[in-house]
Amino acid sequence: MHAVLIEVDVAGVDRDQGLAVLREQIVPAIRALPGFQSGSWLTGGTDNMGLSLTLWDSDDNARAMANRFGPGSSPSESTSVARCEVREVATTA
Repeated sequence: MHAVLIEVDVAGVDRDQGLAVLREQIVPAIRALPGFQSGSWLTGGTDNMGLSLTLWDSDDNARAMANRFGPGSSPSESTSVARCEVREVATTA
């Protein structure tokens, strides 16, 4: 299993509108990608950086996700991906 960690600059996003877009558009689109296993999305903190951690059945599928949402990409209006990493999952609980 592999994970994709994405950090997104959400400084220019209205919180309620951003959460609605996340829940209604972004998460369903990611959930439909091949190999998706699970995911967690965290709101922007005081640094205005939202985080997502998604789990994938293979390195290839994780990298395909990372290629779609790599640094500089914009998952939604007024957002920008600052960091994107693919890692092998050591264990889950």
